Amino acid sequence: MSDTVQTFFAIVAIAILVWVLPYLWRSWRFRQLRSRALTREQKLLLQEALPLYRYLPPGLRAELESNVSLIVQDKEFVGCEGLVITEQIRVSIAAFAGLLLLQREHRCYPDLRTILVYPETYIARETHFDGYIETSHDSAREGEAHYLGPVVISWSDLQQDMRQPEHGHNVALHEFAHKLDEEDGRFDGRPLFTRSGEGRHWAAVFSREYQRLRAIREEVAHGEKAHTVLDLYGAESPAEFFAVATEAFFVTPHALRAQHADLYGELRSFYRLDPAQLLPVNPPANQWSG
Repeated sequence: MSDTVQTFFAIVAIAILVWVLPYLWRSWRFRQLRSRALTREQKLLLQEALPLYRYLPPGLRAELESNVSLIVQDKEFVGCEGLVITEQIRVSIAAFAGLLLLQREHRCYPDLRTILVYPETYIARETHFDGYIETSHDSAREGEAHYLGPVVISWSDLQQDMRQPEHGHNVALHEFAHKLDEEDGRFDGRPLFTRSGEGRHWAAVFSREYQRLRAIREEVAHGEKAHTVLDLYGAESPAEFFAVATEAFFVTPHALRAQHADLYGELRSFYRLDPAQLLPVNPPANQWSG
């Protein structure tokens, strides 16, 4: 065998190792982290944060616990403005992040390394460009998801969302829905579909429902009375609409199914879960905790 051929095969072998070994390492590491059982304390915290947990079939409950175990160990939780990260904070946030991954092949938010947690609503600086004109202003926020970057969450706002699910909000579900949305390379309201034939009707249904919400927002802006289970913030963009719809799907599923049946059906297909079938219509008040 000539030196040229040997060099060629050596280069191919090195290239294979460069690509394959990191993949094998990540796969092995994920299996190890997922296999670590939650402690009794962590299971209690999971049940407190996520009432749906107790209604899941045993197999899905075990899968959710594995997802939570993986997220708690794989992601770095950083307290901001003096907030001390507790096990309750880790497990509560991981519960909602892990819920979105159930029954789906996933890499556990591959572009997310850090979750920043503020004690309460925080101020962020926003900059906008209109041609050559740049404007900046301060904006109060409950959370945000940076493209290929960290997730930011206000702990007090998430606690309020958990105490008052009837309002249909959950900042953790909202921001982690954005992280799912980015996996196809952009924030556009269309997440990455992994099964053949998935998402055939997604564009038509979401476009129609998005325009419907924008029309409702216009009615409200003109002083007319209009009601929707969807937060009007979802009318800002298709990406925000997907995040808002995800919140309603998991937090107020019966109302979403009643008011937006087609939208509910698309989300049920994507998330491979039917919360309206699992959750009672009027869950006892003591099931909701913060």
